[in-house]
Amino acid sequence: MKKLLLFFSIILLVNYSKALAQEIEWQNTIGGSSTDYLNSIQQTTDGGYILGGRSNSDISGDKSENNIGSFAHWIVKTDAYGNIQWQNTIGGTDQDYITSILQTFDGGYLLGGYSNSGISGDKTEINYGNWDYWIIKTDSLGNIQWQNTIGGNGDDELYSMDITSDGGYILGGRSKSGISGDKIENSNGDYDYWIVKTDSLGNIQWQNGIGGSGIDF
Repeated sequence: MKKLLLFFSIILLVNYSKALAQEIEWQNTIGGSSTDYLNSIQQTTDGGYILGGRSNSDISGDKSENNIGSFAHWIVKTDAYGNIQWQNTIGGTDQDYITSILQTFDGGYLLGGYSNSGISGDKTEINYGNWDYWIIKTDSLGNIQWQNTIGGNGDDELYSMDITSDGGYILGGRSKSGISGDKIENSNGDYDYWIVKTDSLGNIQWQNGIGGSGIDF
């Protein structure tokens, strides 16, 4: 009986500890009058947060800029308690989706995602196919410093990226493109993994398409 009581006491203590650990410290709802999706978040060196996603909202609620196209990149910088410090809406006349955002060594940010916008709005390069990788480097206040559109004649969607030890970037996503545009290998099947290594300015250094005869993503 003592062992059974001890067992239940331990269970209660563990559950109580978990409940304490999951208490909400603060929260903030950020958005405009239409659809806003948050896809990536990272804590910044000042203790705040950088948020990256896509927005269909024009000026309304927390949104201070109109969209150029359907969906645009929307980046929001907050302090340590989620209060907005600045924001920027970046996009072309069609659809632009952020899937990843990183703070860079210089205190700026790298935005990664995919776009089917042509030259328009903030977009300075044509699309090669339907969707292309689109990477954007900003300064510490979200102002664009450079950008690169990377893709072939099909669908190329960037989902993940990281900073490499040499100060460049590694990009990972899926591709359905054949040899065309920036792509130097045909897809093996439907979608394949597509990894692209760039230098610190987003210029391609090497790439590799990896996949089998089916869908790989």
